[in-house]
Formats: sequence, C-alpha cells, structure tokens
Amino acid sequence: VRKHPELREKLWTITRALQNGLRERGFNLGNTESPVTPVFLSGQTSEGTNLAYDLRENFNIFCSVVGYPVVPKGVIIIRIIPTAIHTLEDVEYTLNAFSKIKENLDAGKYSTGEIVDISK
Repeated sequence: VRKHPELREKLWTITRALQNGLRERGFNLGNTESPVTPVFLSGQTSEGTNLAYDLRENFNIFCSVVGYPVVPKGVIIIRIIPTAIHTLEDVEYTLNAFSKIKENLDAGKYSTGEIVDISK
C-alpha cells in the first residue's frame, strides 16, 4: 500500500461507485465506511442462501450471507467485497445483477423453504 498508493485510490473509486450505485437503486447499506459492503434485505436465511447461490452460479458474483441468529429474523445481509482489481464495468454488471436478484427476492423466487448447499 505504501509503494502503490494508486491501488488504494482505485479501491475507493470502485467502492464509491458500487455503494453509490446500490443506494441509487434503493438498496440499504447502513452506514458503512469500509470497502466491505453490506446490503440489507428483508427475507429469511434460506432466501439469502438461495440468493447468494443465484449470484454465484448465474452471475459469477461471489458474496457472503449473514442471517439469523447473527441478525434478527427477517433480515438478510449480503456482503460484497470490491477490490482494486475490479473495474467500473464490473461494478455496473454487479449493480444490474443486484437489481435482478432484488426483483427475484420480491417475487418470492428464493422462497423454496430449503437452503441450497452452496459448498459445491
């Protein structure tokens, strides 16, 4: 980081683009001040797991899910971690993917009652 401060600057450029874009699309990020970006959604843990599986398998986006009992029942947190290697095109792709998964979540697509095995 000391030898390449441009990487830190790039990371924050990518982070701001991602977080601002998510907020502009109506996503709740809380008060994050870190590149680690939490996206707060309403839903059950099983829905969050299915959503994360969809992001990974159909959009090639890796994220982690935080559900009950770490957060209250009915809340899902999807954690995205941008890096300096990502591009603004990657950010736009991610924003479009999150718009689609939000539509799917609202339509009940992830409400299967089962938790998909995301370890495979």
